[in-house]
Amino acid sequence: MPPKLTDDTPLTFLEHNPKRAGSKAHERFQRYKVAKTVAEALRLGASRSDITSDIKAGFCTSGALPPKEAQKRPLDSGPLPKAKVQREDSGRPPVSIPEPSLPEPSQKPPEASSSSMPREQDASKQPLQQVDLSFANMSGKPMRYVKRTMGEAKRLLSPEGLAEAEKSGYRFCLKDKENLARWFVQLRDINPDGKLAADLKKHNLDASIDLELVLPDGFPMEPPFVRVVYPQLKGGFVFERGGICFEPLTQKGWAPSMTLPTLAIAIKGILDYGDVRIAGVGDRANRTVAHYTEEGARKDHTAISAAHRGGDSNTYGKNYTS
Repeated sequence: MPPKLTDDTPLTFLEHNPKRAGSKAHERFQRYKVAKTVAEALRLGASRSDITSDIKAGFCTSGALPPKEAQKRPLDSGPLPKAKVQREDSGRPPVSIPEPSLPEPSQKPPEASSSSMPREQDASKQPLQQVDLSFANMSGKPMRYVKRTMGEAKRLLSPEGLAEAEKSGYRFCLKDKENLARWFVQLRDINPDGKLAADLKKHNLDASIDLELVLPDGFPMEPPFVRVVYPQLKGGFVFERGGICFEPLTQKGWAPSMTLPTLAIAIKGILDYGDVRIAGVGDRANRTVAHYTEEGARKDHTAISAAHRGGDSNTYGKNYTS
């Protein structure tokens, strides 16, 4: 049943505009998405049917406001703070990856905390500087996915998140600046005493491993899909086509509270200390391996999930059209 709306009912609309670009609905949403109540939305051009439809579609919530990360920035609130992530036309894009090198943090990493709490948990308690995610297209995505994915992206792309990544030995970068579901992940500072590091040095490769991470529409209740992109690995936890055998990547082993940085650190750990070796160098210039495809890695994962009873072996095979 549609929610009962009064003029004083609080509303919170998505920051991005999910309506079809160029349509009248898109134009109206752009005007009224800053409204905080039904009455204000009506004054800004919305109809009651617009509001009801937006709530049912997950483009708006009514009643109590959601967490801070989902709240919007009014269109007339002036320029964004200087500390926000630079846009693509600034000459140093943090949200696209034309080549494997990733953007450097915009500030020096903070001093290491003396607390015994893991570093990524320490960092998650610090206030974030403003990050502009207006480029992201979330059309048709579930509200739970939108809130969590935008929260992860704000942390990963913030100056604090970039500094924490540099310190912790990983880097995240969006493969497509409009898509928060696909990330290039580079695991750096591979354990220098491990067999993998020795092999990387032997083959004259950087001490890093490239991954691709894809978020399903069911995230965070469903696990991300992660595969190895470069170089070609063998043994330990890596399958023939780049799939990774790791229980937290299955439905049975995944914990919705696990953040993407925590997952990256966990995968780095199994590469650092598992019996993973270099099987080939592939295309050095483009950092690719010919038979390392997403389709092949998903087939690997079907076998991996089937080995974990209750892991829902079809988890990675459906609804991953990002």
